[in-house]
Amino acid sequence: MAAKEKIEETKLEDQLTMIEGEKDEGWKGPTVPVFIPELEDRGSNGLKVDQYEHVSIANEVKEDVYKVRRGEWVDVPVPVFLALKERYPKI
Repeated sequence: MAAKEKIEETKLEDQLTMIEGEKDEGWKGPTVPVFIPELEDRGSNGLKVDQYEHVSIANEVKEDVYKVRRGEWVDVPVPVFLALKERYPKI
């Protein structure tokens, strides 16, 4: 409690001090294991293909971006699974 009071005092005394808010630890709900096959096409000039599936979950408050690795089992949050299910119906 005393530390919190000291922080509030610091805000009032020094207008340049910025205090970082609480960090969001990520998804706290259930997860679902998914497997997305790797992309075999190497593209032109032998360039490597991005082996991640990018999923963005956004609302009015914030946006979360997830990278799902292809070719291995990955536990993903339920909202990410629902977004992947729309794109890959046979997951």
